[in-house]
Amino acid sequence: MRIVKPAALTAALLLGALWCASAWAQKPAASAQDYAKLPVCTLSADGKRLAVEPCRTAPARVPMPRRAVTQIIQPMPKVTRAPQVGMPAMPPSIPIETLMQPPGAPIPATGCDVAGCFGPGGARYNSSVGNTLITPGGKLCNRTGSWIQC
Repeated sequence: MRIVKPAALTAALLLGALWCASAWAQKPAASAQDYAKLPVCTLSADGKRLAVEPCRTAPARVPMPRRAVTQIIQPMPKVTRAPQVGMPAMPPSIPIETLMQPPGAPIPATGCDVAGCFGPGGARYNSSVGNTLITPGGKLCNRTGSWIQC
């Protein structure tokens, strides 16, 4: 019973689709001989509609001579190569001596306050953002607890 219902529904849908396809089928196009048999189109006496429908268009009365038209051919645009673009200048590289020197050994901070710390030789290290300190020469140093490393 379960198989019969879907099969019947499928068959009904297929038959409906075939019926619709045949109902909407287009008639074959008229051949050139059938078109030639139609009367030439003329207007009715009131001039608002065609006298006979369907009708065919009237042939040309006088063959129209072809008129001479000058042909304008536009030249192709000149194609040039794009200019060579140079690479941007590289920033100067860091000297090898600076890279070869290891960071300085940590030095003890003797006295620290909100504005900065003092080094063992009495040099003042001013506070910057976070744990960063600035030496009197402008070099950045890092403070870790009571130690300063530049």
